[in-house]
Amino acid sequence: MLERYEPNVRLTFARNPHYFVPGLPYADGVDVTIDSDPSSRFASWVAGKYDFGPEYQQVVRRLDLDTARPRKPGLSPRSTSGSPAVTPHGSSTRSRSRTSGCAVPWAGPATGEFLEASPFSLGHGAPNATVPAAAGEWAIPIDQLTREGRELYEQDVPAAKRLLAEAGYPNGFKVPVETTAGYGPDFMDRVQIALKNWKSAGIETELKLKEFGAYIASTIFGKYDKMTFGLRGAWLDADSYLRPFLPGQPLNSSGVNDPKLSEMILLQRKTFDVAKRREIIYDIQRHIAHQAYALYDASQKVVSVWEPYVKNWGPNNGYDYGGRLMAAWLDR
Repeated sequence: MLERYEPNVRLTFARNPHYFVPGLPYADGVDVTIDSDPSSRFASWVAGKYDFGPEYQQVVRRLDLDTARPRKPGLSPRSTSGSPAVTPHGSSTRSRSRTSGCAVPWAGPATGEFLEASPFSLGHGAPNATVPAAAGEWAIPIDQLTREGRELYEQDVPAAKRLLAEAGYPNGFKVPVETTAGYGPDFMDRVQIALKNWKSAGIETELKLKEFGAYIASTIFGKYDKMTFGLRGAWLDADSYLRPFLPGQPLNSSGVNDPKLSEMILLQRKTFDVAKRREIIYDIQRHIAHQAYALYDASQKVVSVWEPYVKNWGPNNGYDYGGRLMAAWLDR
């Protein structure tokens, strides 16, 4: 239970004596430190102030591992697929054609560059379709998309310029892009990579930064001008990544209204045979990629770390920290 909250400093949770599982949780409490400085977070972790990795989802930057090992001889890092599983950036709610910039080869996310530039992955990871690669068997392999869908992941600047010219934009066009710096400096590096690649294809951007609270309250619900770049994901079921494409859904930020797509999404919900449901979800991802309703970057292969005395705990995707810590205990 939340016992105390100090804005921008810490959260303190106390054990719930009436927890629905008798005898759990084992821990008497959990202290969560809020620190916006990556260097400070890392130094505190190395100094033994944290029981888990200092970054989101208890991970550590791969760049920092060699520095940490001499001071943490019992370190047992585990590589997992994680870090916000999907990073879609949608087109305008008023722009539905494949010539709007959404389907221009390599005008979209520079997946390889994202992975190489990220200090969390250093090139380890895989490109995302609508369902992120981190979701395992529910994510369609990129080579199984339609030809048009695969083109979104291929670097072909001349082809991008040719498509823009055929659409009536031989000199490219300018477009505002909304995002927030609230996700941190690593996220902003990804934004700059995307803008650089769009520019190489002829798409000039006007970056509009929103305060994080304002971004969450407006942009993710479709309240933006032309384009947005942001994080979305870490859900555990494939349907959560498909639901935002249904008309009337709050997170349908691109204003998609596609009867065929809606029919397929509803069909997979009532298909209980796992293999058949997976095939429907693969077809859904082919359809979304073909229509280019949104573009995606990659699932990073991140490194989770925790102290040797932390027992009965393991990393996984999602926001359920309570469930993960439910049966954890400290052997010290």
